Amino acid sequence: MMSSAGDRPAKKSSTTASLAMKPLLLALLLLFYTADGFSPTTLPSATTRFTAPPLVSPRIRTVTPPFPTITRTSTPCHWRVHKSPSSRLTALHATASKQRQFLHKKRLAILFAFLTGWADYLLFIKYRFFSTMMTGNSMWMAAALVESRFRDVAFYITVIASYIAGVATFRRAELEFREKALNGFLAPIVSAFLIWSDVLTWRDNTCRWIPALLLSFAWGIINSVGSEVTGNLIFVVTGAMTRISNMLVDRLSSTAGNIPIPKEGILMSFSVILGFILGAGWSVFLNHVAPQMKAFGSFAAMGVIYGGLFLWLDREELGAWWLKKNGKLCEIDSDEVTCQ
Repeated sequence: MMSSAGDRPAKKSSTTASLAMKPLLLALLLLFYTADGFSPTTLPSATTRFTAPPLVSPRIRTVTPPFPTITRTSTPCHWRVHKSPSSRLTALHATASKQRQFLHKKRLAILFAFLTGWADYLLFIKYRFFSTMMTGNSMWMAAALVESRFRDVAFYITVIASYIAGVATFRRAELEFREKALNGFLAPIVSAFLIWSDVLTWRDNTCRWIPALLLSFAWGIINSVGSEVTGNLIFVVTGAMTRISNMLVDRLSSTAGNIPIPKEGILMSFSVILGFILGAGWSVFLNHVAPQMKAFGSFAAMGVIYGGLFLWLDREELGAWWLKKNGKLCEIDSDEVTCQ
């Protein structure tokens, strides 16, 4: 039996909706496998990588002195210190732990930069402002001030103030709650604010001010978490390009001393650039195949991803600031690889 003409639009709309949901399902699937690959349980264990071989027969009981062995060399007044096997294993264990931490932080930097690129394009086409960085907002605020658009001036001032409040909230929570700050306090705030911003614009597509404040506050926390956890400014692509240029010039210049390119530094910078470009490209693609997610869905999805990521992160596994000798929060080093 042939369907009536009145049924065709309904079938067409349902087909379009099903096609539009495929990219979202694919993205969630990819993020699930990516997060599983980032898990510390998938990395080689630092406790089982190096095993001390038996030094003597098990039948012979020996007592190993707790101090290194010292022998006299043939040269007068020169002594040779032999390190015990336990000290060598301790050094290898520390090196392995450092390598695992860097690998984990590099993957996190890619993920954070990807989400920043995804958000930046969407923020620009939806709200005409940025919540991930305040440079563009400061420029637009100055332009509005010159053109006597004082309502816009007030808008950008409050957006910048909200971002600063988010950064301050992160720092206060870190000092107050330490290991519980990310999992128990900041994760629900970030998730709720991102989802709430989507709900407000879904109910009223002219609503802009309150969602902007919510998003800016959330990204003040997100950027602080990225810097503290990865030791890198994961939202500054220009800075990553500048560091790569400086590394190349210092390597080729005899005046600079032909400084070798730090492997970890250049890998971290490339990770930020690559992650951001992939995220921006994904945002453009998603806007073309599922434009309805511009009104509702994208920031809610980011809120779920960030909330799950914050709950999953193990600060002590990544080298928390309270475990360091100086006991200070992150001060990023010159290569933006780790915190001092």
